[in-house]
Amino acid sequence: MAKTEKRKIGDFGEDLASSFLIEKSYNIIERNFLCREGEIDIIAWYKIKKIKTLCFVEVKTRKQDDGSAERATNQAKLNRLFKAARRYCIVNNINVEKTPIQFEQVSVFTSDNTFAHYIIPIY
Repeated sequence: MAKTEKRKIGDFGEDLASSFLIEKSYNIIERNFLCREGEIDIIAWYKIKKIKTLCFVEVKTRKQDDGSAERATNQAKLNRLFKAARRYCIVNNINVEKTPIQFEQVSVFTSDNTFAHYIIPIY
């Protein structure tokens, strides 16, 4: 089946975001983890102050920074991301009580190949 234009743009953005995170010393362990709860674009380990943290990264690709990438990650999307992350941890025997976990978003702007990198606060 042929990829849709939207999927091609998403894959392109995820490739750029992956390179961006690798340059920031993230160790990417999986991309496009898919389960019944949702999808996680990038899963990576990152050392924060000598503590190895498991990062679940949502990638949004836009032509320019008009704020739409941040608005696209609404509470419903976050709930699916959190549930998919829980499933990933179960499937991979990751003890969530002992493993620091962080949720992040990387926005990719294709008009000038820039990035916005955010930590998503958990309330």
